[in-house]
Order: sequence, then structure tokens, then C-alpha cells
Amino acid sequence: MKKVEINLCGNPTIFADGEKVNFPYKKVEGFLYYLCIRKTVTREEVICLLWGDEDETTGKKKLRDAVYQVRRFIDKDFLVTTGHTGIALNPDYPVMIDLERREDGDVGQSGVFLDHFYIKNCYEFEEWVEGVREGQRQNISKSAREHLDDAREKNDLSLIQKYSNILIKNDPYNEELYYEIMNVYAENGNYTMAIRLYYDLMKLFQDDLDMEPSQKVKDLFHRVFNVKEHVKTEGVSVDLPFIGRKKELYEISGFLERTAGEKVGCLAVEGEEGVGKTSFLECGLKLALGKQMITLYAVCYRQGADFFLNPWNDIFQEVRQCIENGTMKGALSPDEEEKLSQLLNRGVGDDRESGRLTYQMIEKTVISLFTEITKKYRIVLAFDDIQWMDQMSFQLMCRLQFMLEPDVLLTICTYNRSSEAEVTEALEPLVRRDSVKLIALQPFTKEETDEILHKSLPELDTEPEKRQKLYELTDGNAFFLTEMINIIREKGYTLEKSPKTNFVIKARLSGISQDEKEVLDCMSVFPEKISIEEIELLMKGMDRLTLLKILERLQEGFLIKEVLVGWNVYYKFVHRIFQEYIYEKQSNGKKQLYHKMLAAYYEAQAEQDFTVLPLVVYHYDKCHDQVKAYQYQIRYLKEFYTVINENFPVLHTEASDFGDDFGVMAEAAKMLELAEDVINLKDDSREIRKMKMEMHYIKGRYDIAMGDYDSGIANIEKSIFLAQKLNAHKNLLACYKQQVFHGIQREDLEKVDKYVTLGLGCIKKEERDEYATFLRLKGWYHVQRQEYRMAEDVLQKALMVFRELEDGGGKYTASIAACFNYIGDIYRIQDRYDEALEYYMKGITVGQGPVETNGIGQVYCNIGQVMYCQGRFLEAWNYLERARECLEKNGYRWGLERAETYLAMTCLKTGRKEEAAEHYSRAVGLSAKIGNPTTEQLLEAVKREMN
Repeated sequence: MKKVEINLCGNPTIFADGEKVNFPYKKVEGFLYYLCIRKTVTREEVICLLWGDEDETTGKKKLRDAVYQVRRFIDKDFLVTTGHTGIALNPDYPVMIDLERREDGDVGQSGVFLDHFYIKNCYEFEEWVEGVREGQRQNISKSAREHLDDAREKNDLSLIQKYSNILIKNDPYNEELYYEIMNVYAENGNYTMAIRLYYDLMKLFQDDLDMEPSQKVKDLFHRVFNVKEHVKTEGVSVDLPFIGRKKELYEISGFLERTAGEKVGCLAVEGEEGVGKTSFLECGLKLALGKQMITLYAVCYRQGADFFLNPWNDIFQEVRQCIENGTMKGALSPDEEEKLSQLLNRGVGDDRESGRLTYQMIEKTVISLFTEITKKYRIVLAFDDIQWMDQMSFQLMCRLQFMLEPDVLLTICTYNRSSEAEVTEALEPLVRRDSVKLIALQPFTKEETDEILHKSLPELDTEPEKRQKLYELTDGNAFFLTEMINIIREKGYTLEKSPKTNFVIKARLSGISQDEKEVLDCMSVFPEKISIEEIELLMKGMDRLTLLKILERLQEGFLIKEVLVGWNVYYKFVHRIFQEYIYEKQSNGKKQLYHKMLAAYYEAQAEQDFTVLPLVVYHYDKCHDQVKAYQYQIRYLKEFYTVINENFPVLHTEASDFGDDFGVMAEAAKMLELAEDVINLKDDSREIRKMKMEMHYIKGRYDIAMGDYDSGIANIEKSIFLAQKLNAHKNLLACYKQQVFHGIQREDLEKVDKYVTLGLGCIKKEERDEYATFLRLKGWYHVQRQEYRMAEDVLQKALMVFRELEDGGGKYTASIAACFNYIGDIYRIQDRYDEALEYYMKGITVGQGPVETNGIGQVYCNIGQVMYCQGRFLEAWNYLERARECLEKNGYRWGLERAETYLAMTCLKTGRKEEAAEHYSRAVGLSAKIGNPTTEQLLEAVKREMN
């Protein structure tokens, strides 16, 4: 059978065995394209579509000729007849049609269906093509809409632009679409793109429709233009550049567009201390100035909280200044100006009773003044830190907002998140009438922090670890980040806190009780989140109810927060910088005692819960017990790399707690560094020698998996030597297995036989899992020697033992999958492909679990290889891709070179020569490391075919 590839999108083309097919006339092509979409057709519908203007006899004759031409130029088996009048593509024929294999990420990239393909005077065919194109447009728009929504969630500007362009291309005159996308761009801070889109729309409407965009779109353009002109987003200031807050700033710009009749007249901005509320408010006021609004600004102070109408005195002063400098020219009559002078000169006094009496007059006067001012000018009142605003000032602010419409008077205020309850209560009259809009300012994200550091400390651009530490320490808080940047500019890179930072933290902690301080002291010694049981371990004299009340008070003060993991409740500091400060202020003796208590607590749990091993290491390291810290680090890494560095590992049940996301050798650098530290220890005690033995084994196994055989075997030999000296039986067996794995990778049957025999010879009776593992490896040896009957008997025996041992915990599922895989190999080598697939599929079914091992990748590769041999190239490619993804995920090289080789071969079979060259290149690089003879032979064959 020929390899046929048909491209229906863009300029249509047909290839058979890589050669372009040219039919003698257009209607043959049209017939084939119609068949590619419909799959099965009747003679009558094709005649009506292509030869509708002919009589029935002529139509049938021309259809027969079209069928003949397709079979002649492609293959006689390419078309089949169905029933009396049906014609269909042969379902068993390997044909690749571009519309059927479009990837999800290729939305809008495939081109128009049958673009530039035209059959003269064939209107029925043209109508059908247009119908398919319309369906294509709708599908593209639907998919692009879904991708655009995802991109908006992730704030991914490049994807927003990509899918917006696709939507506009498919529906170029939809003004609502332009309006929506301009909003999306502006929300994400890409004001230039929003403005450019408006100009594109204006030109399109002018050129094609001789009309202008609607007033709604024009108003949006002016709003975006104002934001762009009045918010500085570039450059570096002496303090911190204003970065981020794009969506929130755009919300403010929308808020400033209030019209008569709208309810919301007050915008309340909340955020934690130091998050950047004041800077954000200043940016909002710049936007208001850009809209020719007059801004009146006041700051509320802690010291002024007991003085009635204190912030309003600043507002009155600002009004007078605006009158004197001409900003409010003609806003007030002489009588009104006199009233303003009385407000400024009289004062209210500190006596609460006289304050109440005077307040009525002041309220009446203020409402009268602002009613006059707003007849000519739009006003924005801005109050910073209203958690320190007195009750009369709140009352006047709410009353004034009630009396005047949002189109002439708006209020913007900020407050500290820790005072949320008090502020909400004070704003209750506005809240009750839905007159308040809330914006919550969050700390900078990791990306925004990186952007700030790039502008402020460009020397850290190539040091991601230092940037990460700064982010973790400051949690993206603008104040703390500013202080850290300033001290690094002054002293070079350091995590030292500035005196100003220490003063702020000290002030924040000054109001807490002794019990609350003690709880924070305990929490500071934990590296991450803490459960209440763990806090109780250190706070032995306190009952749980009292402890919960203390934790609630600390949460109300925004010093700590609750974290839910499933149904479990944990606690952690809101800011790591607070945790560091509290930890540093404790005595060394107290800290060391806490760490010893916690190390012993987690050590007792480690036998049952593998995930606590890092905590054991952390606390032993902090109390300077280096030997214990090394021991548990080694144990952790040994388990971690069992999954990553072996194909079919015996999984301890706790190892599944790693989940399915190991990253690509994320811990490799740590492991290699630890290996050097342990191996270079001078002490020669039994305990140290045991650690060295374990570390040589871990490092050797890693090197073998990476294809660094000389280093790997040298380390395994050293581990064998120490295991024999220490009589460490389990470690000796583990080293023998690594020697076997090296033999398998290099197809060194003599070596495999030697170490399998050594292993089987020293296994103890109770070690049934080890016995079954070495039996499995012996089965592989017999497969390679083509002793198939003996191989299957041995593998079935190993399979039986593993099944007896498996208790439902998944410990031996990978081992069972390995047995099925090797039995599948027996049948694959003998070209009994269906039986091979049966066993491989059993391996996949059994091997799927909480951890996807490298062995599953090997089985996927074997399935792909069998399907390739069966000529099922598309299915083969899918399985080989899954194999590649599985092996790449763990950075595992052995088997990856074989997957890449077969991917190259599959691409060659399906006419994708460029893609084949890429896979071949990767396979050659990997094979140079792994050195597997069979793969090297396959690569030679691929090279010959490519040339």
C-alpha cells in the first residue's frame, strides 16, 4: 500500500509515497475531496454534486471515470464499493488527512478549506464547499473563544493576541467583538494593542462601510487612551517602579466613568500593610486628572483618630487652594467662600458633645459647598488609610456621597486588611445601598517581582535562585521588597533586613499578648505549614480550645493564615519575613530544643509516612546533628531515585506520595552535592561507612541511568566492596541489580548472566520479592538468547510470586507489568504481533498507578514498535509520543533513544521528512550515551533511508 497524504486546508494537495498527484481534470479532485469529508457517499449524490447539469447516463459514465482516475493515480485498493450504490475510502488504507489530525493548539493555523480551488460552473459543489468553510469558521471561533478565555485566566498576553486575531479574522465586522477584545487588552495593561485595535476597526469601517465606530467603542478608546497617558509603567524610580495592578487600574478607570443614575459612588481599596495601596491610589488620581476631574486628597493618621473631622480639614484646605490657584475658578459665590473660611478657621474641638452640635452645621455647609462646586466640576475625594478615620468623618463622607450623584462626585479610599471588620461597619450605610465597589490589592506575583527586580537589580537577571529567595522572603509585599532592593543596592546581595523593616515588624508585633508571642515563636521553627497537633507538641501546657482562640486572633491580625489541604487545616505565616524575624529573636537554646523535639517526633512517624523525611532532615540539620541529617537525606534520595532511575521498581507504598510529577531530575544537583559531602567525610566509623556505601549506590545508579557508565560502574563497585565489608546483604543485592541493568542497556548477556546468578545464589528464603525480581531478569536473559519456552516459564513463575506478594497497595504492580512486558517481547521477536500486543496492554493496565514509572514508557514504546511493524503508523506514532513524554518527564535516557528512533521511522513512512530528521538527530545524541547495539543498527537503517 502507498502512503497517502491529503491536505484539504489552504491550497489542496495530494501525495502518494511522497510524490504529488495531479489528476487530469478538476472534478476528479473535487470528487476525492468530497469523499475525504463524507467518507462514504452514494453515486446519486456525487452525480448531483458534480454533474448535475448532465443527464443520468452521462453522469454515471463520468463518475465511473473519476473512480478509475483515483484508483489509477493513487492505488486500486484506495476506494471500495459499499452496497449497490455506495463508494467509500478504504478504512484499512493508511491515509493521512490534515483536517483529522489538527492539534488542539493549531486553532486557526490550518488555512481555509479548499482555498483557491474552483470548479467552473459547478454551483452545487461551490455551495457544499462554502458550507464546510462556514462549519470550519464556527469550529475555529468556538475553539479560539475557549482558548481566549483560558488565556485571560492566565493573563497570557501572547495567547490573548493570538486567539483574538483568529476571532476577528473570522468575524471582521463584529463591533461587539472589537469592544470585548479592547477591554481584554486594557485589563492586562496592553493599552497600545487596545488603541491599535480601535484604529484598525475605524479604518475597516471607513474603507468598507463608510461609517464610524459606535459611541460606545469611542468612549472605550478614550478611556484606554487616558489610562495609557497617565499611568507610568516604564522606568525605574528611586523607590519602587509601579508595576502590575493592570486589571485594578483599569477598574478604577471604569469607575471614573460613572454617569447619573448609577449606584456605585465609592471605591474602597483594601490590602495588607505595605502592599502598595498609597501608590495605587496616587495612580488612580492621575487617571482622574486625565479626565479633567479635580482631586481632593487627605491622609488619615493613627494620631488623628480621636479628633473629629480631622481628615476633612485637609480636604477643606485643598478646596481653598484650588480656588486660589484658579483650578475651581468661579465655583463658589462670595457667600459660599465665606462659609468655607468659617469651616477652616473655626474648628470643631475635642469635646464630643460640642462636636455633635457643631456637626449638623458642618454637614449642611459641606453639602451646600460641594453642591455648588459640582455644578461646574467633577470631583474625586481620596482618603488614604481610613481605618484611622473618626466616626464623624465617616458619617460626613457617606452623607455627601448620598446627596450627590456619582457622575459629579466620587470617593476613593484605602484601608488596611487587618481593619476590614471596623471599616465595613463604618461604611455600612453605603454598603446597604450597593454604593460601594471593593478592590482587593494582592502582593506582587512571582512574575511581577521578577519584573521589578529586572528593572531595579538587573545584575540578578542570571541568578534565578537569588530572585526566588527574595520573593520567598518578601512574599511580593511592596514595602518589604523596596527595603530589600535598597539594602542590596547599598551592601550587595544579602537577605539582611533593613532597620526600617525591623522597625515595622516590631511595631506590628508590639500589640500581641505573651501567649500569642509564644505561639508565634513555636510556629517560626517550622519550615512550612503547621497543623494544630504539631503546635500542641511544643505548647504542652495549653489546651486546644485556648490555642484555637489564640490562632484566630493571630489570623484576625493578619499575622498568620489558615491553609486547607483536603479536609486538613494548617497554619502558616502571612509573610515569611515575619517568620524570619521572630525566629532570629529567640535564644539559640530555645530554638535547638524545639528542633530536637520536632526531629524526634517526625523520626517516629517516618517509618509509616515517607513524606515527613524532609522534615526529619530539616530539624536534625537545624539542631546540628549532621550524621542524622545525612542518614535521612540518603534514605529520602534512595527512595526518590528508585522511581526515577529504574524502569520497573519495587515501590514502597509511601513512595506513591511523590505523586505523578517528579519534574526532570529536579533533585539531581542536590543529590550529587550530598554525595560529594558524604563520600569526602573523614570519619571511618561503621555508621559513616554505611552512609558512604548508600551514597556510592545512589550516585552509581543515577550515572548508569544517565548513560555515564564508567562513573556509574565505579561507584557501584565501591558500594559492593563496602556492602561486603559491612555484611549489608540488602545493599549487595541492590548493587547486583544495577550491574544487571547496565548489562541489559548494553545487551551484555554474559554480564547479565553473571550477576543474576550471583543474586539468586545469595537470596534468603524469606526474600521472595528479591527472588521474583532476579527471576524476571533471568527471563529477559533467556528472551535475548532466543530460548523462548524457558523464558516464558521463568517469567510466568516470577509473575506468580509477585501476584502472591501483591496486597493491593501497589508495591509490586510495576514488577508485574515488567513480566507482561518481557512476555510480550517473546511474541514480538517472533512476529506474533497480536499476542505481543495482548501482553503489552496487560502490562499497561496493571502498571497504571499513582506513580507512572519509566517502565510504562518502555511498554508504550514496545506497543508503538509492534504497530509500526503492522503498518499502523498513526497509532504507532501516538504510542511512541506517549513513551517519549513519559521518559522525558523523569529525564530518563535509556529507552528514549529507541522511542526517538521509531518516531523518526514512523515520520519517514508518513512523508514527514523534516520531523523525521529532528527525531533522528535526538536519537543519535542519546544513543551515543546509551550505546545499545540494537538501536545503533536501527539508526544506521534510518540514516540510509533519509539519504
